[in-house]
Amino acid sequence: MTDIVLNLIPQYGLYVIFFVVMTACMGIPMPSSIVVLTAGALAAAGDLVIWQVVFIVAAAYVIGDQFAFLLARFLGPGLLIKLKNFQSITPTIERSEAMLAKHGWLAILLSHTIISPTGPYVSYVSGAVQTSWAKFTSVALPSSLLWTLSYCFIGYLFAGNLPQISDLVASMLIVGIALIAAIGFAIWLVVSWRKFEYEGAV
Repeated sequence: MTDIVLNLIPQYGLYVIFFVVMTACMGIPMPSSIVVLTAGALAAAGDLVIWQVVFIVAAAYVIGDQFAFLLARFLGPGLLIKLKNFQSITPTIERSEAMLAKHGWLAILLSHTIISPTGPYVSYVSGAVQTSWAKFTSVALPSSLLWTLSYCFIGYLFAGNLPQISDLVASMLIVGIALIAAIGFAIWLVVSWRKFEYEGAV
């Protein structure tokens, strides 16, 4: 899939980039990170224009993300039940539900930047539980722009080392997930210990 999509970029350029990023933000499996890194590299080589790449990626991200949120807001929790019929994404949806319930706006921020694979599902869950559109967008919009700028310019600045950069980004994602899990565990320990001390004092 990834090779097919990348081979289409030189011929169809921004159209392919827009389609891939938008559909990825709707939860359809697409190599959006690799495509955006490649687009940045092609801009560095002069095959694309960097500001156009940034604009197209940002627009596609926001449109796909808003579609996921508003669709879930309209259909409600029933949409999540239907999505869970697909066993391959059930763990991701459940993880997204837990993240949003526990961390609120921080879950939206992290899922649209560091833990981007959960982004579409956090958007679906946010809409399904009737999160305020203004609250969701106030976090999701700047987060999506941050993701866009980061990936576009990483590809642009390190065009000659794209395979290594792709591996580095994947490693950073794993480290980010592990770091968040460690922070969550530490918070749980502190809260549990304080609760234990309080109950002991009573």
